[in-house]
Amino acid sequence: MCFFTIFIMYALCGAEIDLFVPSFPELQQVFHLSPFMVELTLGVNLVAHCLTSLVVGSLGDRFGRKAIILIGLSIFTIGSLCCVYAPAYWILLLGRLLQGIGISGPAVLSYVIIADIYSVDKQQQLMGFLNGVIAFAMAFAPVIGSYVSLSFHWQGNFVVLLIMGLISLIMGILFLPASKNNKSNSFSMREYQVVLRSSKALYYISTVCFLLIPYWFFVGISPILYMEDLGVSLEMFGFYQGSMAMCFSVFSISSSYFIKKFGQRNCLFFGLFMVVIFMLATFALLVGKINDALAITLAMQLLAIGVIFPINILYPLCLDAVPDAKGKISALVTSGRLVLTAINLQIAGYIYNGTFMPIGTIMILALILGLWFCYQVFQKEKGSPYPVFASAS
Repeated sequence: MCFFTIFIMYALCGAEIDLFVPSFPELQQVFHLSPFMVELTLGVNLVAHCLTSLVVGSLGDRFGRKAIILIGLSIFTIGSLCCVYAPAYWILLLGRLLQGIGISGPAVLSYVIIADIYSVDKQQQLMGFLNGVIAFAMAFAPVIGSYVSLSFHWQGNFVVLLIMGLISLIMGILFLPASKNNKSNSFSMREYQVVLRSSKALYYISTVCFLLIPYWFFVGISPILYMEDLGVSLEMFGFYQGSMAMCFSVFSISSSYFIKKFGQRNCLFFGLFMVVIFMLATFALLVGKINDALAITLAMQLLAIGVIFPINILYPLCLDAVPDAKGKISALVTSGRLVLTAINLQIAGYIYNGTFMPIGTIMILALILGLWFCYQVFQKEKGSPYPVFASAS
């Protein structure tokens, strides 16, 4: 039941953003918001998630994973109540802030519980499955969110998040294993210095973050692009975004089979090759000034397939880059991804011109950085015993 509980928490983490983004157009009308202001409901959540993740990682290493996860889920529940009953825009922002603070507990530490129990090889298999869970949540969240919005308006999606948060909280109390306090890990931001001074750890963290950012960034900006400017209906938006996430999910869940059959190194380079193909396809869309929902969705499916193997293979290795610092490394990955996604969303909201041009440009730049950092990881791991680097020496 422990793994199933983490499964539920991962589903909540995956749905926390995607479930309510189909409500963006209605939120703009109800609260009279500009694109920048409606994107701020994502930005404030992501920044809160990011900053809290750093504290959560240190607290989890010091006081144990379970207690911090449960406190986080309690805060998330309070934030969801604020969103459901928000009479004004600032109350909605407050609720999103609390949701961001609360979700950092399960987002940062639930996988660390698995890392505490299983070997690296087993983690890589489970990572694919859990990424698939997030992707399934992302796949169904916009579809469910679209129909919930149609039937119950924007508040309905926050009710769904409230229910999911309560279920996760109850299951966490009942089934998560108690973890011992580790008094050798003091609660201080200075404890992150051991990670920040490791160039290998920083290259791993940067690789994971910059390869993930484009997908999460697109999820956040796509409702305005698709529904406001490309004329996609609410029902069709759920189909387009759901198809991208479903593609990610299916390949992620089956990634352990492909890794076992073809090897970690071959699968990693296949994923990086698909990322490059996505960049070329996106560049073609930008040069041709193509703003077609189907063409953009097909390109994004290339990215969804491409990032699976690098993330599933490298993230468990990332957690082992520095001994006895899994919680801190997980926190830095989570916070780095979220703060960079939030910054990109706000930049895009500011420069957005109703076309795919600024969105595609931001994604290409992020992936260029991700590929460069991945190259640096290989340089650092020359001679490593891990199978993915076996031929790199």
